[in-house]
Amino acid sequence: MRVTVRLFGEFRAALGRDEVPLDLPAGATAGEALRALASLHPALDPLLFSRGELRDHLHVFVNGRNVAHLQGLATPLAPGDVLTFFSPLSGG
Repeated sequence: MRVTVRLFGEFRAALGRDEVPLDLPAGATAGEALRALASLHPALDPLLFSRGELRDHLHVFVNGRNVAHLQGLATPLAPGDVLTFFSPLSGG
């Protein structure tokens, strides 16, 4: 199945584009999609993962809904879904 990954901020800068199509096996989860993305685009790996785990500060969304309010990284994906993630911004 194909999903779309939209990239923002440092992730967009790392790949030089704002969107990536991602082909995944049926039934793949948001977490599996992030691992597949990092595998296909190694520049994203250190931005997404630390010591093999997703960085704590990242917010992950499927079709605009935060996976924290769904099934976390175990949230299943469907063909055509849009996966986004970004670091929170702060400032004053």
